[in-house]
Amino acid sequence: MLELNKFESEVVSSLECCPNDAVLLAAVSGGADSMALLSSLDAARQNGKIKNLFCMHIEHGLRRAQESLGDAEHVRLFCEDNKIKCIVKNIAPGKIVSFAKRKGIGIEAAARSFRHRALSKEAKILQQQHGGEVFILLAHTKDDLLETALMRVLRGVGPAGLAAMPKRRERLLRPILNMSRADVIEYLESKHIAWREDSTNCDTQFLRNRIRCQLVPFLNDSFPSWKKGIAAMAQTQSLVADFIKKEAGERIKWDITKTSHRGAEAQRMIEFISTDAQNFFIQPLIIREEAIFCGINILSSVHILRVSVSLCESSSTIKRKVVRHFCEGKTNAADLGSVRVKREGGKIVLERRRREFFESGISRLIIEPRLDNL
Repeated sequence: MLELNKFESEVVSSLECCPNDAVLLAAVSGGADSMALLSSLDAARQNGKIKNLFCMHIEHGLRRAQESLGDAEHVRLFCEDNKIKCIVKNIAPGKIVSFAKRKGIGIEAAARSFRHRALSKEAKILQQQHGGEVFILLAHTKDDLLETALMRVLRGVGPAGLAAMPKRRERLLRPILNMSRADVIEYLESKHIAWREDSTNCDTQFLRNRIRCQLVPFLNDSFPSWKKGIAAMAQTQSLVADFIKKEAGERIKWDITKTSHRGAEAQRMIEFISTDAQNFFIQPLIIREEAIFCGINILSSVHILRVSVSLCESSSTIKRKVVRHFCEGKTNAADLGSVRVKREGGKIVLERRRREFFESGISRLIIEPRLDNL
């Protein structure tokens, strides 16, 4: 049994919150970060630190088939060589682009919605099959945290958006969040593990890529301490966000109405929630806004695994200015992604809009380790 190195030990330490019989579902794109995560998880599995490991790769149907399918094949072969059960999902070409246009959001946000819903659905399947708790593992690094913080500063998001990216949120875990991209590359090279480079990472039409390729190098050269400053801001905003969330929860109470549909899962569905409009509008504006986002979270947390709104529909895709206009009383109704808010009969009501059928056009393939490799 090989000794775990520093990188692998950090991953194992991050999984201490998971029960021994937990099922770990790693989202793996084939890029450096996710390959480092998968390799370190496999090392931990071989050392008996974890038991149930699954890999999931999602092919988004956005890039040239040769490149995109090549990523899937790279992940599949690694899993085959290391006896890891691999689940591949293929999204029909054009589906994400069509969804983005219909919702008025960017391609990246649309792809993230499909990706996270696919992960959520797979986690539900694994829970039904294995019975233990299921944790979804994402390969975000310290660099991703800082890039995301810069993106949100430029977009003018609220305190919750500026808060530090958490290592854990319910069943969502980021085991290498304390690691830098340089740590990832060093680990992969030491293990002689290949990874795939996404050609779109150089496409500066995407904000994250402009930040990564243009803004970050400039900040590194001109403001060497910017990373500490951004990290400090994120920690402070985490405290602010927690305080505002607590105040909003105490001042504005949501009454929950569940669906009348039958069935074990349907009984968990929330049809709409409401609160007293008079009390709502006497609260400070920031409390009203936070109450709306909390309400969206309530309506979104209906899966058996209780996946947070940040996993299913990122609140960054919901424009704060739309929420603010409603909270200021400038509009009587507003569409907020999959949720609609309205003022009606002395109540503020949040209700579900027509559910997007994400599963349509998505194929699922489970790749078992070959018997001759066992």
